[in-house]
Amino acid sequence: MALSTIMMPCNDSGWMDSNFASKWGLVDLDWSNAKALWANAKPMDCQERLITQAQKIRKSNPSTKTFVYRNLVKALPWFSSVREKLDDPAYSGWFLKYRDGGKGKNYSSNPCTGRKCSVYYHDQDQTPEHPRGDGSCIDECDCGTQPCGEYLWDHRNNSLREFLISEFVLGPDGIGNAAVDGVFLDDKWRNTSEKRSPFWPKEGFCPEGPIGGPSEEYPNCTEDMGLTQQDTTDITNAWKETIDQAKSKIVAAGGFNWQLFTQSTDLPANPGACRAYFSDACRPGGGKRYSIPWVYQFTDPKSGRNLPNVTGDLATFLLARGDYAWIGYGWIGCAPTVEYYRPPELDVDYGVPLDVCVKADSRGSFFKRNYTKATVTFDCETMDAKIEMKFG
Repeated sequence: MALSTIMMPCNDSGWMDSNFASKWGLVDLDWSNAKALWANAKPMDCQERLITQAQKIRKSNPSTKTFVYRNLVKALPWFSSVREKLDDPAYSGWFLKYRDGGKGKNYSSNPCTGRKCSVYYHDQDQTPEHPRGDGSCIDECDCGTQPCGEYLWDHRNNSLREFLISEFVLGPDGIGNAAVDGVFLDDKWRNTSEKRSPFWPKEGFCPEGPIGGPSEEYPNCTEDMGLTQQDTTDITNAWKETIDQAKSKIVAAGGFNWQLFTQSTDLPANPGACRAYFSDACRPGGGKRYSIPWVYQFTDPKSGRNLPNVTGDLATFLLARGDYAWIGYGWIGCAPTVEYYRPPELDVDYGVPLDVCVKADSRGSFFKRNYTKATVTFDCETMDAKIEMKFG
């Protein structure tokens, strides 16, 4: 069972506890991990620290799979290979720029921070700053020759695509590293207005505008860059091509990408939903979760030790899962704000399934699956889930 557990951890004050992380079957390391450390490096070294963290976990448990963070929308200069390109004028065509070269007026995002200014568009969302930011620098932050900020890749440049896939994703600090099994490819482009999400700040984000834009970037970013509808359409289409090629080449290289998972929290809410869910899951050949790479996130995952229904979640997972499935946590934030509680039930050996889940009564309300060491049932009349161990 332990190999079928997953989490996306982050301890932004320092290293994630490698001994604890290594108890999980798959660990996806967020870029904010150890932020208090890398934000104060001269220059910042988030990229290298992700590898060090992965190596620490792998040393504790060679069976644990590790993923690292990559962003193919935002060019984040706390990643060394990104900063090297931002600092080299030969690669200026890889980055989107302010209209009027950053010399105009009325920008929503200031081209300058402290003593540094840039012609390349950037905002300060989720950016380390001095004295305080999303990551606080004790003295002046060091992101190279450019101000610290979230810059943007211009995917209309084919040579950029080659770099992003072959070096940034598949290179020695990515899939090409022996300690790395996969990547999380964050953010997206769109060329239509995006509906405001509950987690957005009150001022909103850039793609809420009429021609779309990059996700989780400050409002009016397209105006700051002077982009047109045709520009956002062309960039969106080129970004999609980059992502499609990246996913294919990641898998071809023996790695995986988080975005290829289907992530859900599936505990049925009532008897009707329960019967419908398990009627699909418990049919010959398995249901819709059976043949896909599936990540099941606990119900109310931020509740820590007060997870509301561990048995129900685990029983649902064991009944519906196929060969490639994990239970635990997707993104829930960084410690110590959140607790990645690991229920003891995740360290029990339930064996391997002897069959698919079946409907075990004439009412169509009782579902069962046999494992070599346990029997898993869910009664939709009473909404009672059970995992009973076999002995002898």
